Amino acid sequence: MPLLSLTEQTAFDPADGTGVLLDGAQGVYFELNPVATLMLAAALQYDTTEEAVRDLGERIDATEETLRNGLADLIAQLTRNHLAKPTAHHSPPASSA
Repeated sequence: MPLLSLTEQTAFDPADGTGVLLDGAQGVYFELNPVATLMLAAALQYDTTEEAVRDLGERIDATEETLRNGLADLIAQLTRNHLAKPTAHHSPPASSA
């Protein structure tokens, strides 16, 4: 089971390397930068953070720690905005509120 799944009302189009998320329930869309697009695609494809980070490391010039933190931040943001939900394998970091 992938790290992340989109909610029923969310559609993702990674066309042209700049991803777009459409929230059908709210009628709004979010544009992702190219790195976030790659991260979301990896989270939707791979079962573990390690697999996703390994794949991202082949595409993005960044340390494993940076990729891991960026992936966790993206998952947390998408979850907070009700666009996606993490699977049982992955729990987003606790927010420091």
